[in-house]
Amino acid sequence: MRKLFIILILIAPFVTIFASHNRGGEITYLHLGGNTYEFTITTCTDVGPSAQADRDELYINYGDGTIDTLPRIQEIPQPFDHQKNIYKGIHTFSSAGTYTICMEDPNRNGGILNIDSGNSDNTIFSLQSQLVISPFLGNANNSVQFDECPCPAIACIGVPYCYNPQAVDPDGDSLSYELVAPLGGDCMSLAIGGSYEFPPSVGGGSGSMDEETGTYCWDSPGTVGEFNITFKITEWRNGYPVGYVYRDIQVTVNGNCDNEPPVLNVPGPFCVTTGDNINFNVSATDPDGDVISLTASGNPLSVTSSPATFPTVSSSSSVTGNFDWNTTCDHIKPGIYQVLFAAQDNGDPTFSDYANVDITVLPPVVTGVTATPFGNGVNISWDASSCNNAEGYHIYRTTSPSFSFGDCCDFPSPLDEGFVLVGSVFGASNNSFTDNTSLTLGINYCYVVTAFYNVNQVESCPSDTACASLKKEVPILTHVTVNATDQTNGIDSIMWSKPTELDTNQFPGPYFYNVYQGASINNINNLIGQTASSNFLYQTDTTFTVTGINTQDQEYYFRVELFYDHLGDDSLVGSSNRGGSIFIETTPNDNEILLVWNENVPWINTDYEVYRSSNFGGPYSLIGSTTTQSYRDTGLINGLNYCYYVKSIGYYSNASIINPIENLSQVVCDSPIDLTPPCPPTLTLEGDCELGENILTWNNPNNDCADDVMSYNVYFTPVEGDTMFLIRSLNSNSDTTITHNYNGSVAGCYVVTAIDSVQYGNESDSSNTVCFDNCPEYELPNVFTPNGDGTNDLFHPIFPYKYVESIELEIYNRWGQVIFNTTDPDINWDGKHQESGEPVSDGVYYYLCTVNTIRLSGIEPVVLTGFIHVFENNGQTGN
Repeated sequence: MRKLFIILILIAPFVTIFASHNRGGEITYLHLGGNTYEFTITTCTDVGPSAQADRDELYINYGDGTIDTLPRIQEIPQPFDHQKNIYKGIHTFSSAGTYTICMEDPNRNGGILNIDSGNSDNTIFSLQSQLVISPFLGNANNSVQFDECPCPAIACIGVPYCYNPQAVDPDGDSLSYELVAPLGGDCMSLAIGGSYEFPPSVGGGSGSMDEETGTYCWDSPGTVGEFNITFKITEWRNGYPVGYVYRDIQVTVNGNCDNEPPVLNVPGPFCVTTGDNINFNVSATDPDGDVISLTASGNPLSVTSSPATFPTVSSSSSVTGNFDWNTTCDHIKPGIYQVLFAAQDNGDPTFSDYANVDITVLPPVVTGVTATPFGNGVNISWDASSCNNAEGYHIYRTTSPSFSFGDCCDFPSPLDEGFVLVGSVFGASNNSFTDNTSLTLGINYCYVVTAFYNVNQVESCPSDTACASLKKEVPILTHVTVNATDQTNGIDSIMWSKPTELDTNQFPGPYFYNVYQGASINNINNLIGQTASSNFLYQTDTTFTVTGINTQDQEYYFRVELFYDHLGDDSLVGSSNRGGSIFIETTPNDNEILLVWNENVPWINTDYEVYRSSNFGGPYSLIGSTTTQSYRDTGLINGLNYCYYVKSIGYYSNASIINPIENLSQVVCDSPIDLTPPCPPTLTLEGDCELGENILTWNNPNNDCADDVMSYNVYFTPVEGDTMFLIRSLNSNSDTTITHNYNGSVAGCYVVTAIDSVQYGNESDSSNTVCFDNCPEYELPNVFTPNGDGTNDLFHPIFPYKYVESIELEIYNRWGQVIFNTTDPDINWDGKHQESGEPVSDGVYYYLCTVNTIRLSGIEPVVLTGFIHVFENNGQTGN
């Protein structure tokens, strides 16, 4: 104990010396090279008569296990006995990683009303920043930097107070701002709602935070005193956080102020293309006629290449400044540029107004796009971007005849207009691409090109469109239709369009076609026939019929090859595109059949007609149409047979090819069957402990959500949560009530299900669960006269008792000896000692009885204790 006393004596002066001076600050850092960084701690402190501490150096924890001290290199006096202090040091990290840098110093100055109810001088003062070192960041990261230090920050009763940290990121990273609790011991945040409250919660009024610009406004401070405001400023690069800085400030709210803040007027936002000039004026006025200083901060003013300009200007009552920026390719970056304008008066106290202007710098649009068909592909070319920092180009394709990209400043995406990305090339000077990804003859393909920058984080607006179709130098498949459905004698019919753009001088006749069949789109190599030879291409046959195939159970795929005569030998000109017949599959359900079909065809199908008959051989009638590859036929009769086929209607965008293109599927038959359970009933319960019964009632689903309920099943469990078991089946849909108990107990839970027709027996989901609990009754009398007169000769509970499974009863004499015990709820003690068999003497006996009651949760023990008075002769004491 003495040792502890000595330690406390030694610590106490130390705490006193270090107390009551820190008002705010932050830790920032700059990259010097490799893994070496320069760290700066900036603090605002009290230096007047009440300040009891000053620091020539501060401890810093670099987050890698290293703790060092940073020397103070500068002391800058501030108004009202305040001082700005700057500490610097250099540290090299051993490896990549995420490091949390922390500084602690006891203590804060006292009287901060929203920290520990004003006992802030007992709270440790901490600052923190985070540094991410990663090879995936590209350039090494620098923290945000600050040009101003709020030391002091002054607000007034009833006057709106706004503050902006005016943070600038040297790397051009995007910033977000968050109002947070300040840090205390171990660099941990103070508890919001506990040791910390946001200023309006203590000082009145309300506050708002702009998380994009960093401006915090307190609309109407209502309490004189000191208040803390802490910002967390996070940097974002390529969509990921790469570091943050906590900025801690202290605001002094004064009373009887005679000043109003200036008012800024800014234009914007602005959206320009690289190379455009941005020039606009910013003005401010002061209602008190004070001198206004107009300044600006933000990345456009600090970029290394062609920075913007905004000279600081000052004037009484009103002031105007000019912003000017000649944008270049180096200014292309993800997101927007933010320029923060600040107008500060020279009143007492000084007040500021802030306004933000957003600037978007767009990459140049790719120009000169052309699309030229070549063989089975299309060559796309374009003018190289005027910005040599373009990392490459994306090429998009569509077959849609209509699309609109809208304004470039709305960031239109080709993907949103139905285009697909078909390829990318890397390098600003690579300006061509060949698209040969499953192109089809007869289809018109349109292309746009975009340039991308900054690790694919920025993409230019889409270029103008260039369109092309493959040349008709080979046959084009137009029809694959099922003429007859059969397992052995099925028939398919194939048709194609002649290659009308073929150079017949280069490929002279005679000509003929080979027809190939396959079981999949990628394996069509079985030669099944050849057309007659013709000396002239226009005279060649373009149809072929395949017989003796199983069109009932599978679909077939086809292609056609054109041959010509080359020096007396049959030589291949080329192959057509590939396609197959439509194949339907059916899924029966209650009074309906769902038809779904797959297709793999080179043309574009837009519509489908569905035909039905009650017989396989017809006649068939049109029952509906759809634009999707499915159709649900409803209102059918379960058990009857229905047969279907589908006609597809499509086209090629080439006007020289037949239009419309119509093909038939195979015929398929099926019968609807009820596989759908009815909807569940809604169950209610009325329990009665006195009568010992539960009355269950439910609705008939046929009255609202079903039409085929025939019967019900009722399920039960005596213990809530246990598996239910069937207790009753009711074979009429109008039988919707039962009365039930379980071995005399009404404790239990129930559900009911509905069942449809006997033929299908689909059972619904369970209804809602309803439960009821027992009301146990078990009471023991306190007088007992076992004198053989036929009245009250046996000790038993007061009848009737209810909902008791068993008991554990022990009766004791005055010396604590057990004279009787039983597990029988009826007890029936005759007043004799259980061991000697002799009547016990008159007197008072104590009992301990555990009653095992039957409850919804299971068997629940209830303990009863009391006394029994034993008398003879019906209440008269005997000898």
